Order: sequence, then structure tokens, then C-alpha cells
Amino acid sequence: MTLGKEMLKQSDFYHVGIITHDFEGTLVRLSRQMGLSWSPVIQVPVPLWTRDHGMIEIQSCAVYSQQEPCIEIVRAIPGTPWVPVEGRPLHHLGYWTDDLAATSAALEERGCPKVLCAWANDQMFGMAYHQMPDGMYVEIVDRASFADWPAFLSGRMEHEVILPD
Repeated sequence: MTLGKEMLKQSDFYHVGIITHDFEGTLVRLSRQMGLSWSPVIQVPVPLWTRDHGMIEIQSCAVYSQQEPCIEIVRAIPGTPWVPVEGRPLHHLGYWTDDLAATSAALEERGCPKVLCAWANDQMFGMAYHQMPDGMYVEIVDRASFADWPAFLSGRMEHEVILPD
């Protein structure tokens, strides 16, 4: 999909996301069946804007496979877009972006509404989810939100959510 100046480039694709109610069980099954190992768990409070509920604060819980392209496992959060979608085992595709606001605006201009984003101090930061016309989600993630992605994946550093000023 070409988005003009800002585009989703396959070179920026880095994960597929799976949402599950059985977080630990999913990790165990995928480790055993596919030989995957996991990043440290990201478990942090995040202020979110959602299309359906406005502002909420959630406790996120996610991991990434250390093998790339990554598989992200996210614990389901009822009342948000982070719930399993019936008949669709993959929930979203994840892309890095160097300009979160511009990429988000470009997706919206092309009929892919924003349904969720991290929001603090009157601004979007970190990541946003957009819904494609077929219902699939695309997550765009500010590349700067992970200072050293390989170090995070290997467990040499923890992920820290830094709120905008």
C-alpha cells in the first residue's frame, strides 16, 4: 500500500501480533511447537485513546519472539481492540515508522481509521493501531520508542514507556 510521502514499507515490517486470553499457555505452546524463545515481558501501564471508549489506562502485557520476524503475543484486554478476532488467528501486522503522526494521518486519509493509540499530554506517542477495510489491524510503532531493539529482544535491557512532555 503506497501512502504517498509516508508509506508502510516491507523493510519496516517487524512483527505479527496474536491476541490471546491464555497468555502463558500460548507462550508454552509456541515454544514447544515452534522452538521460540521470548523477550522480556512488557508489563507497563499505558494511557490510551480508543475510538470506542475515549481515554482509558490499561496494564499492557506482551512479549516478542526473539526470532525475527517477530511474533508478538499480547494478553487480551476486554473493551479494547486487544481481543481475539473470531476466525482470524493473526490480529495485526506491526511496522516501524520514523514519523508516527504522519504515517497515522496517511492511513486515515486512505480509509484506515485509527482505533487505538498511546496518548498523553494531548498527543499521540509510541504506537497506534489502524483498522484496514477487511478488519485486519495494522500497528505502527515509533522506531524511537525502542532505543535498542536487539538488546530488548535478547533481554539485555527492559522496555520503558516514556511519556511525551
